[in-house]
Amino acid sequence: MTALKEFEKIEATGIWRADQDAQRRDVIVTLGDATLTMFDMQERVLAHWSIPAIARANPGEMPAIFHPDGNPEETLELPDESDLMVEAIEKLRKAVERRRPHPGRLRLTSAIAMIAGVAALGLFWLPGAVRTQTLTALPAIKQREIGAQITEAAERFTGPACYSTITSHGLKGITDRLFPDEQSVIFVVPDGVRDVVVLPGNHYIVGRSLVEDFETPEVLAGYLLAERIRAGGTQAATNAVLETANIFETFRLLTSGDLPQSAADRYAEFILSETRAPLTGPELIPAFEAVQVSTRPYAYSIDVTGESTLLLIESDPMQGRNPPAILSDSAWVGLQSICES
Repeated sequence: MTALKEFEKIEATGIWRADQDAQRRDVIVTLGDATLTMFDMQERVLAHWSIPAIARANPGEMPAIFHPDGNPEETLELPDESDLMVEAIEKLRKAVERRRPHPGRLRLTSAIAMIAGVAALGLFWLPGAVRTQTLTALPAIKQREIGAQITEAAERFTGPACYSTITSHGLKGITDRLFPDEQSVIFVVPDGVRDVVVLPGNHYIVGRSLVEDFETPEVLAGYLLAERIRAGGTQAATNAVLETANIFETFRLLTSGDLPQSAADRYAEFILSETRAPLTGPELIPAFEAVQVSTRPYAYSIDVTGESTLLLIESDPMQGRNPPAILSDSAWVGLQSICES
């Protein structure tokens, strides 16, 4: 350490004593490069003190008394008129102290950093890890149970699902045609849903307008296919539920296999209030083609002019073909009255 430039040429008089039994001597004190030097009146060096090793015996009092750190018997007393020297020594001591390592402070800083790291880990990594583990552990039957639980929770917004023994066969006929490899269930509800909502376990909540307002089932089929693509499958639909659940609800599902009702209620409200624009992109065409459903009825239900859905109209995979009917006319007419029974 080098003395501060403003104090490089300071000298003062003081009283120095080599030890407790030694005689007190008048000295000249000079502040040099990293040292405090004491001279007798014949300018002979009596002592060198390293600035970093200087301690003060009476902080804040005058005359100031300094001594080498760890050796309080050797002292230097600086009178009131040496206040500039005292100020210089104090400034240098504080500068040294700031540069000195502080193990306790370092430990505290390390502890705080560790706690912050653990908190960040819990906040950002742990919920995702628990969600991933839960999703991996859930069997298909449990995902169907979650879908049914949310369907029931949604009834406070939609009302009970419409049902009749006769028309239920029509709904099964649609799922068998569109999703032959899945155990899918369609619920037509009287209120709260404009088109289709996809839930875990291949549960589909359908607004009654898709059944009542169109002459053929192709429009309903189109919305079911489109929303199935948007949801990304039952695994993705289950993940969407877990993303709205808190970590405690997710952990309970992981450990007990039961989704807390609070999580089901929250997701039902979320998914029913979500605003979704109908899908009209080219990703729909292969899905329609796979089950031999025309894209035209779906496209015109979105835009009667066809301007915004021109791609689906012009790329209709069933154009020039005669695909099998999704339902018979009588089955469709019967299904249209499902919410009237």
